[in-house]
Amino acid sequence: MISRRLLGGLAMAGLARPAGATPGLSVFEMAEPSGEPGVALRVFVYRPAAWRPADQAIIVLHGQGRDADRYIAQWAPQAEATGLLVIAPEFSQRKYPGVAAYNWGNVVTEAGTPNPPEAWIFGAIDRIWAAAREKTGATQAGYALFGHSAGAQFVHRYLLLAEASQATTIITANAGSYTMPDRAIGFPFGLGNTSVTDAMLARALARPVTVLLGSEDIDPNHPALPRQPGAMAQGQHRLARGMLFFAKAREAATRLGVRFTWRLETVPGIAHDNSGMAARAATIARSTTA
Repeated sequence: MISRRLLGGLAMAGLARPAGATPGLSVFEMAEPSGEPGVALRVFVYRPAAWRPADQAIIVLHGQGRDADRYIAQWAPQAEATGLLVIAPEFSQRKYPGVAAYNWGNVVTEAGTPNPPEAWIFGAIDRIWAAAREKTGATQAGYALFGHSAGAQFVHRYLLLAEASQATTIITANAGSYTMPDRAIGFPFGLGNTSVTDAMLARALARPVTVLLGSEDIDPNHPALPRQPGAMAQGQHRLARGMLFFAKAREAATRLGVRFTWRLETVPGIAHDNSGMAARAATIARSTTA
């Protein structure tokens, strides 16, 4: 069932309907092998009126509220403005309980114990894309990938650890903590105890990535700011942590002698707000997605 909050956020009558190829909002459920077995994964889709199957798409990952309905509502105006098909999967607490299962990709447990690669949840993204293509008729091979807050934590770790990805551009916005490209720091705050090789890191550093930060995301007392020692070592607020992540990535590229294609961009006047970041993110996705 589509939530009242979603319908109120969209403020448009008649947009919610079963998943299909018609304009507006749709929702479907899919069987997803990652996470808790037997629990379906719900996916919201917003198709703008001008979108056609050969046009571009973006997968949008929500924050720690696990509120894909709110995210799709906030992205609907951007979909209409840019012509992007927006796909917002819901990584619910029921299916992916806890910080480690979502924010950290289930690479380790909450206690830091490594999980086997087959338990990681990064593969869900391409499976969501395959299901959305089937529902909408989309013909593009790849998609843009955007994550905000906890979703940005997932997205940049996906970038570093999930090589088999069809994402053609990646945007990570206002993450609360980062996996620094440093093997002296244990995962999830560094690459220590992971299987990421220099070759894998080099390929990640050469991908089309935008580290997108809100200029006012500087509250050191924000209630959702991660406060583990590894996170606090990265800076007092999200803006500082994001800038450090970009700088460390650039240093890693220099050390490895490889091409560095990432971009750092700050959105003026925006704090920790998905809706405030969405307009710029949609424009980036529209201009860079193949």
